[in-house]
Amino acid sequence: MGLQESVWRESWMTEEECQRMRRFAASIRRLFKTKGVQETPLLALRVIDVGIHSLLARRLERVLEPSVKENGEVSLDISGPQADHIGKIRERLRKAIRELEDACTRLGSPIDVGIADQLLPLVRETQQLLQSNPSASEFLDNPTR
Repeated sequence: MGLQESVWRESWMTEEECQRMRRFAASIRRLFKTKGVQETPLLALRVIDVGIHSLLARRLERVLEPSVKENGEVSLDISGPQADHIGKIRERLRKAIRELEDACTRLGSPIDVGIADQLLPLVRETQQLLQSNPSASEFLDNPTR
């Protein structure tokens, strides 16, 4: 199984998430080709792991978007357990990226920070999610409101 044969569709994924994962796989394939990384089934599974963890982090982080109440007050409704889950999935994502980079190095084709460059658009989209609500940036600037 290579990345081209990988099915990025799971029953729990939305169509947007499936498209995002296909684009991610295509980006990683291009990166591997440029860096001379030979695709193996285990490497493909590591790429899928990174993709799934980034998708889960994205889903969990949606609770970080502040909401505006009827009276115009901005609030952030996140509980301690939710914040803990976000931290745990981010840690798992970081470990999955490190394992992928280590696997590439063991195959003799280190990719250095290439994976981080590929994940940068996902991080920026999370920032855009927070900034898409005009009052969200106001809340982030002054969280004591």
